Amino acid sequence: MRINLKQIFYIFLLSSAFSQHDIYRNIEAIEDEWKGYTSYQKEEALSFCDFLFKEGHYERCLLNAFQVLYRFPNDQVTSVLNYYIARCYEEMANYKLAKDYYAKVLKSESKNSIAYKASVYRSIYVMLMLGDYDDVLNQTDTINDDPYLVTFKGYAHINKLNWEEARTSFISAQSNFSHPHYDKLITPIYQAIEDVHTIPKHNRYLVFLMSTLLPGGGQFILGEKGKGQGIFSSVGLMMLISSWTGVEKLVGNSRAIDNISTSIPMHKDYDDGTNKHLIKKNLLPEEIATSSSSTKYIIPPLLIGVSVFIASSYNSFKDTQSKNQELIEIYVSEKLNKLPPHRFLDFPEPQLINK
Repeated sequence: MRINLKQIFYIFLLSSAFSQHDIYRNIEAIEDEWKGYTSYQKEEALSFCDFLFKEGHYERCLLNAFQVLYRFPNDQVTSVLNYYIARCYEEMANYKLAKDYYAKVLKSESKNSIAYKASVYRSIYVMLMLGDYDDVLNQTDTINDDPYLVTFKGYAHINKLNWEEARTSFISAQSNFSHPHYDKLITPIYQAIEDVHTIPKHNRYLVFLMSTLLPGGGQFILGEKGKGQGIFSSVGLMMLISSWTGVEKLVGNSRAIDNISTSIPMHKDYDDGTNKHLIKKNLLPEEIATSSSSTKYIIPPLLIGVSVFIASSYNSFKDTQSKNQELIEIYVSEKLNKLPPHRFLDFPEPQLINK
């Protein structure tokens, strides 16, 4: 019985050893199992990142994308993650950081890849949003066969108020697209360019004439009511002050302003002898003639008022051109809000999840 128990015990140990060896066959098998597990983790993280982006949770998507980059730093999905990080920053209107991450994708991807082409288009679009119109024109100046880049070039020309160049760019883009969908997108832009010439503008000579007729009149016509009111008030106040400085000629002893004993008589009724004395025994004459020169009080406020008046007239004449330019810029801003460039962001983009 003891022998049987021992045999059973040894058989159990041997079977356990063989079974352990079967589970951990070799290092390669363990690595394969671990790769399968980490691959599953990566796919789950990418799937969650894709879900967050599509649902508009851009901050959480950024956090998740950075975590994946940290855990899989040299993975082939790195460029796509950088692209989506840039997209998140773009959606959050942080265009500078978006531009930086698009640049990372451009450095790591080949020129024929979808990620590279999409990053080129997006980086140019981001430059438009940043107002770097000169950079957009520099990078797209020699490009005439890519409809997306030519379209963005046209938008840059519109913002620079280069109407003929903008029209030429959109004609070229429409020809390259050669599709009814893009015809519908571009046709309203042609109309907006044509309507620029119908924007009402101020006549600088009429503005100057109104400024010479009424203080602040030019500013009122230009729509600068605050400035116009300030100029009108300043000139009016200076004219009022100058009118207060006049002194009437006072005649008669009852017209003296100060005490009669403090008044100084004119050189009349003096006996011009060895000692000057009043004929009427040191009494003032019956009639007092007082006079004063008010010129020194009239001139300063008068000069100030006239200076303000002339300067405001000249400034209104000079500001008319900049005011007309401002009206055009307002028109462009309103039109671009209705016809924004993001309507053309329909090119193929890299995907986090390959379906």
